[in-house]
Amino acid sequence: MQQWKKKQRALLQEQRASLSTAERNDIQAAVMQTIKEYLAKQPISIIGIYWPIKGELDCRELAAALIDDGWQVAVPVINKETKTLDFALWAPDTEMTMGVWNIPIPVQPTWVNPSYFLVPLVGFDEKHYRLGYGAGYYDRTFATINKPVKKIGIGFESARLETIFPHQFDIAMDIIVTEDGLHVRNDGF
Repeated sequence: MQQWKKKQRALLQEQRASLSTAERNDIQAAVMQTIKEYLAKQPISIIGIYWPIKGELDCRELAAALIDDGWQVAVPVINKETKTLDFALWAPDTEMTMGVWNIPIPVQPTWVNPSYFLVPLVGFDEKHYRLGYGAGYYDRTFATINKPVKKIGIGFESARLETIFPHQFDIAMDIIVTEDGLHVRNDGF
């Protein structure tokens, strides 16, 4: 199964890397607009975003707009001891340094507990399980949260799979957003 997931990751990453700039910009605009419309109907809170790597959709411009609307925005920082993600407040003018895998993190973090999370997807399935990079950081993080949170997966419609063959510790996203719109998990959520 690990070989299958590794192969799927490579294929899906290659697929998104092959998009033209115009295609990518159109998808980016559609996805971020859908998320903005969804969040406009939610109570203002703290939202965890991600720093885009490996061709992921970039939510930083959306995050800056959310800050203007009163939201607090946080970025993930890998906790090397627990192998989970801690979230530190972020704004466009936050001084950053390089963290694990050269992903920028705040120099002087202020730790917060988001109520909403934007989570990058390499792939996803009909039951809203996500295929990530295989390290399990998000799953371990969500397993430790002791309050209701909204997990919003962000990706490309072309990354939809019949199944990702979820592991018993995988945690499904509540919502998936692609260029085709917002998809809410249909198991009573």
